[in-house]
Amino acid sequence: MKKLLLISNPSVLGKNLENILKQNYHTDFISTVPKQIGSIPFNSYNALLLDFTLLHEYSLIICKTAKKHFPNIIVLFLCATNIPEQIILDFYEAGADDHLYSTLSSPALLQKKLDILFSNHHPTTKYEDSHITLNFDSLTAVIEGTATSFTPLEFKLLKLLSLNPNTVLTRQHLLYSLWDRNGNYVEETSLNSMICRIRQRIDTENHHYIKTIYGIGYMWSTY
Repeated sequence: MKKLLLISNPSVLGKNLENILKQNYHTDFISTVPKQIGSIPFNSYNALLLDFTLLHEYSLIICKTAKKHFPNIIVLFLCATNIPEQIILDFYEAGADDHLYSTLSSPALLQKKLDILFSNHHPTTKYEDSHITLNFDSLTAVIEGTATSFTPLEFKLLKLLSLNPNTVLTRQHLLYSLWDRNGNYVEETSLNSMICRIRQRIDTENHHYIKTIYGIGYMWSTY
């Protein structure tokens, strides 16, 4: 059985979430802000549920720390409907897998989202050729012998593309997979900018990995 850590306000919703989750997962519940991130045993859990209303910006630090040391852990944010769009984008830049509006969403919907995330969460691997090595377990990259850094969101995009080589992935599919599962707020310019940044770091005169399929999306070319 999967093991979850729910860090949430000690509200009726929080207790309901805890009770619902305990029916299907081993669930631990923290109702106060952890004094030290190092006190959270990330390696003991398959998923973290972080309540932004309780944790505020500290939740982003928790997410980044968990994903840095345990890339396979699933992180889901609980947030209010009036939260600024930029903060939601910050969730995903920090490595979050999804978010849920705590004031509108039922515990059953949270459970369904977790079921989907777990079913789609396969062991990570790596892409490697003579020019580049992308390790999606450790979130590290080496290009022509030089270590290169990418954000968690850039690694997520690189994984989607490189592990589906010579396959056209539509822009809609990429946006859906990278950010909100409902595609409610994502601007395509964000994807354009990320593709541009990645190309600047991985492309050479003889290597052009991400091919634009005009009007459709992108395709990863192998070498």
